[in-house]
Amino acid sequence: MLPQRLSTDTLLVSPRALTNNATVTANLDTKGGNYATIRVCMGSEVNTNAVGPTIVLSESDDTVVTNFATLDTEATVDLTAARNVLFGVDLRGRKRYLRVAVSTATATNDHITVASIGTLSDLENAPNWTTSGGDQVVFI
Repeated sequence: MLPQRLSTDTLLVSPRALTNNATVTANLDTKGGNYATIRVCMGSEVNTNAVGPTIVLSESDDTVVTNFATLDTEATVDLTAARNVLFGVDLRGRKRYLRVAVSTATATNDHITVASIGTLSDLENAPNWTTSGGDQVVFI
């Protein structure tokens, strides 16, 4: 008998640079999980005049873009130093797909590096995090 799999990681957004008015999105199929952690990793801003990115987490029963409803928005994230934004989502009663979108501002010489990882796990085994090391944690 194979051991029970307690969690699984998915690379949602491979590391990439975003410039003015750019958006990167990715969907996470949460089927089989009771808890999801979405980690958005960002490098420090290149331009000190830049406005930090906006990160939107949304959900839907399918992957049709217009069907996603916003769960949380983190606007103008401060990237004076590199940081992570963590979303912890109890999936009980939630829709099947989560979508993360990271957008840079228009005409502010924004230039950031971003990546995202999604982890599905059993709620009983979900970590009990607190904010530390400059990370931003959002529980929904």
